[in-house]
Amino acid sequence: MSIIDTPINVTSRIPCLVSKGIQTIIRYYNFSNSASFPNKRLELSEAEAISANNLQMAVVFQQRQNQVADFDKLKGIAAGRRAYRFAQDNIGQPQGSAIYFSVDFDAGNTEIKNSIIPFFEGIKTAFSEESNNNPHYRVGAYGSGLTCSTLAQKDLIQLTWLAMSRGFRGTKEALKAGEFHLAQRAPEATVCGIDVDFNDPNPDRPDFGAFTIDAANCQPGTNITAGGRHKVIARSGLRLREGPGTQFEIIGGLRSGQIVFVNAVMDGFARVDIDGDGQVDGFVAAGFLEQV
Repeated sequence: MSIIDTPINVTSRIPCLVSKGIQTIIRYYNFSNSASFPNKRLELSEAEAISANNLQMAVVFQQRQNQVADFDKLKGIAAGRRAYRFAQDNIGQPQGSAIYFSVDFDAGNTEIKNSIIPFFEGIKTAFSEESNNNPHYRVGAYGSGLTCSTLAQKDLIQLTWLAMSRGFRGTKEALKAGEFHLAQRAPEATVCGIDVDFNDPNPDRPDFGAFTIDAANCQPGTNITAGGRHKVIARSGLRLREGPGTQFEIIGGLRSGQIVFVNAVMDGFARVDIDGDGQVDGFVAAGFLEQV
């Protein structure tokens, strides 16, 4: 299995990647993109294109996260909340798949204890709060062998992705013991005109949390007509929010297959009337509604 990770939107390169034997593409969630990587974050249209070409994807959350100052419990709560909401509301990431969180430096024991463990405790708190104590997604860590093994021992992660550097603490030992799900492989490479890293799966732990989405049913904002009746097509249902965006509070939920009336569409979110009485009940991601 050929697995790559890249901070580049791969949509236009998919035919080439398929021809090179790529089977899984690891992409990013974050708070915001940078000037260096303006398309770092996976968006729905790219996820659809990947799935439509019979490729899998996996995701890792990273907003810098390459120094100890980027880690504490409050930062973990914020990152966990953002990742969970984006996965469910923007991408339609299926239940049981994974979200990795990056620890992109060679952390020592003190840094792990005082900063990184609290960060992942914050992620666990956020996932529980976002799911009424029943998280849909597994948590993974990208980092050194020491970082990942410590987090696994604390029951804060279920999946381990070892960073490229074999000089990081505990990485050689984790590789030798087979204590990983993915291992990033040196050197960096260029494939189909984009910078990528290759990754090796562990044959003894083949499930590393990859997924696909139903590309045929996830066209954002299409077939959405104000005043029309629409059906929820997200398998796990939709969150009902106070406003048109994941930054707004959750005020309820819609079950898969539920019928609602759409009053308007803005910023990829539909303003819905649940009872058909003309009253607005909240906003849901428009890409997961289908006109009936």
